[in-house]
Amino acid sequence: MQSTWYFLRHGEIVEQGILCGRSDINLSPLGWQQLEDVTKGITAVTQIFSSPLVRCSKFATKISEQRQLSVEIVDDLQEMDFGLWDGKPFEWLWCNTDKPSIGDFWADPWSHTPQGAESMTNFHLRVQTWWQSQLAIPNDECSLVITHAGVIKQLLAMILQFPSNSVKQLSIFDVGYASVIKVQVYYDEQGVAWPKVVF
Repeated sequence: MQSTWYFLRHGEIVEQGILCGRSDINLSPLGWQQLEDVTKGITAVTQIFSSPLVRCSKFATKISEQRQLSVEIVDDLQEMDFGLWDGKPFEWLWCNTDKPSIGDFWADPWSHTPQGAESMTNFHLRVQTWWQSQLAIPNDECSLVITHAGVIKQLLAMILQFPSNSVKQLSIFDVGYASVIKVQVYYDEQGVAWPKVVF
């Protein structure tokens, strides 16, 4: 048995140059068009999952209605909550953060948590918990997941079996607007899931 997953990052947002974690910011017209264009090539979908943030959920709702499919809005698919940094311009963050600074965070987010933010450990755990729950039941569904770059990077780190507390996924994966990552999950005779990234 085999399932297929398409992990789709939302399109361009209306406000550029900010650390947009839990900030609920809409897609730009270009961002909406990016999603329309990329999903034309994803035709075999049988179910849709989405982050509740509007830059994901509005498009997820529209495409689910167009294709007459169910959409499940999943809190665990939200982007990381950056606390007091959330929604701030990157330029401002580089000039005004300390103990930790934004540089400290990018260098080792496992050890440095912005004030009022979700820790990287908790972010990783909630994404991992959701993914493991999906793998637990063998199925042959084709799923479209509309989410965020941070979530997709965590999923890739899990699937590629990066070491615990690795920071590699922050720098070696460039998940641009409307990027799609395809993953196929094979189930063996014991029902064990074997996911792999498909290029």
